[in-house]
Amino acid sequence: MTDRWLALRRVGEWVGFEGQELSEYLTTVRPIHDQALEDRKGSETERDLRDEYFEFLNENVLSAEPVVNHLRHYQVDQEIVRLFETGSVPIKDTFRSQSVIDYELDEIVDFVMLLKLLERYQERAESGVEPLENLHSLVYLINYQLSESESYSATEDHGFGMLEKTGYRYTFERRDDYVWSDSLQRDLDRLVAWQLLDRELIDEPKPEWDRTYSISLGQAATLFLTRFEKRLDSFDSLLLNEWEMRQDDVIDDFATSSKVGISSHLDSLDRFRNCSDGQIVLNGRAKKFTSDQDQRGIKINV
Repeated sequence: MTDRWLALRRVGEWVGFEGQELSEYLTTVRPIHDQALEDRKGSETERDLRDEYFEFLNENVLSAEPVVNHLRHYQVDQEIVRLFETGSVPIKDTFRSQSVIDYELDEIVDFVMLLKLLERYQERAESGVEPLENLHSLVYLINYQLSESESYSATEDHGFGMLEKTGYRYTFERRDDYVWSDSLQRDLDRLVAWQLLDRELIDEPKPEWDRTYSISLGQAATLFLTRFEKRLDSFDSLLLNEWEMRQDDVIDDFATSSKVGISSHLDSLDRFRNCSDGQIVLNGRAKKFTSDQDQRGIKINV
């Protein structure tokens, strides 16, 4: 039972609740959890429940109307609320030990580059990225610049700007006056759960902001960058250096820009302007990184 309460708590921490807010979330969710367990008795064995527990939480507990209403009351980001409503909360990622990262090198490359982006951004802007959609637009602009470079060809069969050599693996779609990537958001959520990134609700958001959160480096980010940066420096360094150069250029150009300023620049790009709302505006990296050694399952304590 201790592990089960821990799963509910980890989900609350992943949402961004802490202190009294976390206590109120647990007060809301625990009776629903207990009733759902009671209703399940007799229909399936305890072993079945253990095997399917995260699915059980999504279907019977986290998607319950009182839980969703609780999130709305605290003005939780709509993308997160939608995950609760649809029973799609990435519980396994939030329940994973926060002190261990266990992913393929291909994914770790993106994690490191995201952290380096935040590091560079905070040096230039002296703050985290706000609102949340600005971070998505910045990552898109990095991939856009790489896709426009002569050394990085676009494969028409896969849509606009399929990056063949480097750049983030995220696919972006147009959302009104900005871009959004569900896969990027999943990675951001993981990094927040591991305390590599901090996500904070903005007290006085501007009317044009859709997702009223800021993203900044977390307390574990420095160690993560130091350890993995050394590993990546010797791995396809020319590609990574080009990627980082483009990333630094984007940050230098837009670190002090408002959402209105970034949206204005997006609208000046034919690729963005010619896409309707909800259409894919840019695909991500097509090929995975490889190396001479088996890099699968890299772990690091953070």
